[in-house]
Amino acid sequence: MISCFTLTQEGRLPLLARAVADFSRQTVLERELVVLHDGGTPFHEGVLRLAQERDRTCISVVRAPAGQKVGMLRNAAIDATCGEFVCQWDDDDRYHPRRLEVQLDALRSAKSDASFLCDQLHLFAATREMYWDDWYDMPYPLNVVPGTLFARRDALPRYPDRQRGEDLRLAMAMLRQGSIFARVREQGYLYVYLFHGSNSFDHGHHAALSLQRRFRGARLVRLETALRRHLADFDPPLGALSMPYDGGKLEFA
Repeated sequence: MISCFTLTQEGRLPLLARAVADFSRQTVLERELVVLHDGGTPFHEGVLRLAQERDRTCISVVRAPAGQKVGMLRNAAIDATCGEFVCQWDDDDRYHPRRLEVQLDALRSAKSDASFLCDQLHLFAATREMYWDDWYDMPYPLNVVPGTLFARRDALPRYPDRQRGEDLRLAMAMLRQGSIFARVREQGYLYVYLFHGSNSFDHGHHAALSLQRRFRGARLVRLETALRRHLADFDPPLGALSMPYDGGKLEFA
């Protein structure tokens, strides 16, 4: 079984609802989702109602004591799961229905301890602009998108007790212990990272990242047909957006 884990907080219920809907439409049948938060009772009840509305899947809600850092909350969420594989499932991002299937296949094919995406879609909510960002040219072996972790439970160390940057440090800890990573390339539509203004890092950080890492024109045009086909699989839809590139832009209704 694949155990996905999500951290959420008060004020993010509409975002969480979309992430949960994406989980419910995954093609892998043997899966569970653990949603962990440290909010108050009204918020807890709201998350419980959301989970009950999706009773076709196995979703559980855990309420943690307030005041803990993100790394410790991630550890608590993983402790509440029971699958052979674990997958980070952020509450404010979007996921293609085949995300779990593809990363599981990549892990098994490579006989690896974890699989990561090497690229992702990067959607800016305010402007409705989206970019396809590539991490593959980062120094090996950290040429992966850290937030796309999919790993064997027995290969996963504990998250460090930090508020930000814990994903990268976990990946480094895995490499130090000899873990092998499988890499999925040119399937960034499996994971849409949403910048909504309340992310861990500010707009300047995200804008600079996409300016440096986005797919350029020839490569993007080559993948346009596949991109359009896979974006149509999202439900609820991503909505109208544009994808600028050198020489033009792609428009999605």
